[in-house]
Parts: sequence; structure tokens; C-alpha cells
Amino acid sequence: MLKSRLTVALVAVAALLALPAAAQATLTYMRNPFHPVVYVSKDNGKGARKVAAGRNPKVSPDGELVVYLAETNGQLPVMKIAPAGGGAGKTLMSGWQESFYLEFSPDSTTIAALRGGELGARKLVLIDVATGAQRVLAGGYFSGFSFSPDGTEIVYAKASKEGYPPKCDVYRANVSGGKSVALTHDHASLNPLWGPTGQIVFVKLLGAKQRKYGPENDLFLMNSSGSQVKRLTHTQVDPLVQGLIPTAWSASGKQLLAEFGGQDTSYAVTVNPKTGAERTLTKERESGFVGTALSADGKYVLGMVGGYEPTPNHAVVKIPYAGGQPKVLVKNGFEPDWSL
Repeated sequence: MLKSRLTVALVAVAALLALPAAAQATLTYMRNPFHPVVYVSKDNGKGARKVAAGRNPKVSPDGELVVYLAETNGQLPVMKIAPAGGGAGKTLMSGWQESFYLEFSPDSTTIAALRGGELGARKLVLIDVATGAQRVLAGGYFSGFSFSPDGTEIVYAKASKEGYPPKCDVYRANVSGGKSVALTHDHASLNPLWGPTGQIVFVKLLGAKQRKYGPENDLFLMNSSGSQVKRLTHTQVDPLVQGLIPTAWSASGKQLLAEFGGQDTSYAVTVNPKTGAERTLTKERESGFVGTALSADGKYVLGMVGGYEPTPNHAVVKIPYAGGQPKVLVKNGFEPDWSL
């Protein structure tokens, strides 16, 4: 009997040893904001490697690719893509505008981004990562876009004319083509973020006529057909700030990260998707914690401390979503993103 148990135990140990090691997620960030360089590392900040000169890096959901903005002298900004594990990068698109708006499809095969000249309307394009082929989905003045959980559809906020406040509505389109469907009709809805359970969180501009310096942002929810609209947050927004913009959902849809912004202000806020309850992650405002991403399990928020201005005193940190002290991952890091 003892020999039999020992054999079973040894077999179990052998099976565990045969399992592949857990994959390490990829962290990307920028250093030296005045002469920016993009880096990648493990999600704990170790094993850092220089990618190339550039800014605004984004990592694919599978952690294999890094996209970044490369500015060329006297020419339109260029979108570059490089393997996170090392190797030569390549140009994906010239004329990349509003580089803070970029979305990978969930399977990492497609990128949504904005293309255009220095001024004027933009084109929302879908880029095939493997071939670089581009397809125009819509034209206009955009304020955010997001893929559906299965990657077959996309929602975007668009205005037909430039202006402030932007007179945007949210539209839904199939990535394979076809006519877009308007989900809102109030000309005051923007920054949609499609959640894993089918709900779309978006910004609605409120009080444009009553507020002296422009409308305030509050978060609303709707389903993928534009119905069952519900106000989620009731945020106190002072005159010179704008309010909340959604940043990321967790994979379960139980955690939601947003950013509170405005004049000289940007800091991370957690939002309960059921109750709308808000909680800041740090006490500081102007030099506080800027949130950039949320781990898929909803446990950690990635971001940077040192404020949003490009100074050399930043650090890439992660903070527990439930609250706690920041853990420094990279000193003198800026604009982080991860695939965790």
C-alpha cells in the first residue's frame, strides 16, 4: 500500500513539473519625456529592454506586441509596432492622430486608431496587425471607441463637426463592414467602453448651458442596442474640471476604473458598476496617481505617480483596486500599459 501511494505521489509531482510555467505579462512604458524612449519589461518591472524612440506605448492583450508613436521631423506622426520579445519593428500607419485613442481587438489581431492630417476630420481605421492593411470604418470628429468582448463589433463616439463641447453620439458597427447604428441621439455622449457582460459605459455631458466653463462628465450605462440607459455616477464636478472618463473594465465586469480630469487635474477613481459608488486611490490630485490600466482579474490598477506633466520625477506603480500603498515597478517611468 505504501509503495502504491508513493508511486501516485511521484506521478503527481512529475505531472506538475511537466506543466509549462505561467506566462509573464508584458509591461511597457516611456522614459525621458523630452526625448522619449519606449521600453518593455516583465509586469513586475524587471528585465527592462529598450524598444525604440517613441511615446504613448500600448501593449497587445496577448503581451506579444507593442505599438507606439514615432514622430518624424516635418512629417505626420507614425504608428510603429514591434515584438515585445525583441526584434525589428515596422511602420503600420502614417498620419496617426490622437494617439491616446488606440484599441486592440481582444484577440490582438486588429487595431482601431484615428488617421488624418494635422487639422480637420479624422478617419476611424481598422488595421490588420499581420498585413498592415487598413480599412476605413467612419469619418468625422471622434471621442473614443471600444471593441465588443468578442471583437466582432466596435462602438465609437463621433461628431460631424468640430466644436466644444463636442456634439457626439455613440454608434455601433460590425468590424467586417456594413452600416453603423446610432445608439444615442442627444449629441452629448462620448468615450464608450464596452464591458465584458455586454454593458457599455459612456460619458454624458451635463449642464452645458448652466456651467460657465463647459459641461461636466458623468458616467452612464446602456446595453449594446442603446436601450436600458441608466445614470451610474453623480460626481461633484467643480467649475474648472470636467469629471470622469472610463478607463478599463475587469474581465468579470465587477470592477470599473475611471479617470477624473480637468484643468491641472488627473487622478484615478474606482467606480462600482452596480451602485456608482466612487473611491479615489490616493489623496493627492495634481501630483497624484494617474491610472492607465486595470488587471484582468480586477485586483490591481496600473498607473504613474508624479502627476500628468512630463517631468523626470515619475514612477510607474501599481495599487490594489481595493486600496493600499503604491508599489513602484519602474522609477522615472511614464505612460505605462500592461497585458496583465
